Amino acid sequence: MEKLLYKISADIIWLLHFAAVCIALFGWLIPSLWFVYISVLIGTLISTLALGYCVLSKWEFDLRKKIEPTLAYDFVYSSYYTYRLTRGYLSNSFLARAGVIFCAASLAINFYFR
Repeated sequence: MEKLLYKISADIIWLLHFAAVCIALFGWLIPSLWFVYISVLIGTLISTLALGYCVLSKWEFDLRKKIEPTLAYDFVYSSYYTYRLTRGYLSNSFLARAGVIFCAASLAINFYFR
């Protein structure tokens, strides 16, 4: 029963994380979500710069490791799930740099034109 609760919790966190990724990528298309969009970008940027990983990723995989202790994971959501879906590997440093550049550029563009 405990493992089922860990799995459900990890899956819910995954859904929240997926929603945050979608908002970060496409939130600019929905003007009524502007504050949510900006908040997600700022949160992502701060988390990446201050911690070097996403808090949601760490939280999700801490739960998943309670179910499967041998799970190899290094706190990069995109890298882990890209590999699981395509068997292609994107380096963690590339993803971190791309995320910081994307968030910073998106924030700059949004604040410039707002």
